[in-house]
Amino acid sequence: MAGGGIAVGVVARTGRAVLVVLRGTRDAPGFVARREIGLTGPGMPAQPFHVASGLDRAAAGMLIGRAEQGAAETAADGLRALVDGPPALPSVSGVAVVVKAVAIPDSVEEILRSHAWMHAAEGLLYREAVLAAAQQCGWTAYAVDLRTLPAADQILVTLGRHAGRPWRRTEKDAARAALTLLR
Repeated sequence: MAGGGIAVGVVARTGRAVLVVLRGTRDAPGFVARREIGLTGPGMPAQPFHVASGLDRAAAGMLIGRAEQGAAETAADGLRALVDGPPALPSVSGVAVVVKAVAIPDSVEEILRSHAWMHAAEGLLYREAVLAAAQQCGWTAYAVDLRTLPAADQILVTLGRHAGRPWRRTEKDAARAALTLLR
């Protein structure tokens, strides 16, 4: 994957994402920054499929479409703000977004029949928004399966000392994703 420069790891959650920025090599990464960004567009709900479940079919489809567009635009703004600093960052080599396999129906109408599918669809919406945003910013975007992230226990301890608190599982997974981009 990417080498040199800056690697950004991302874990997207409902309506927000945690980003961890690393540089260096996979064996000796350096912590650069971390940030949490919002992913909901202006005036949009964080759980659009849940809100859409109370609407007629046409209104539900329109809401989901606006939520997808708003999430991608907001994610791009958040990624640009991260790079523009502070601290100002040099070139981004890539953005690694943590993903997990989900199976959901193709239509909004079918998704709205299951509460579990609504949650899965919202997770997918935000992960896809960050991947699209990274590409919109001109960076290579990678979908990295959660199950394939490197363990890197000792590296995570060291990175956590430099990052400070909070250093939760979300930040650790974002850092592990960024590690996959370093050589």
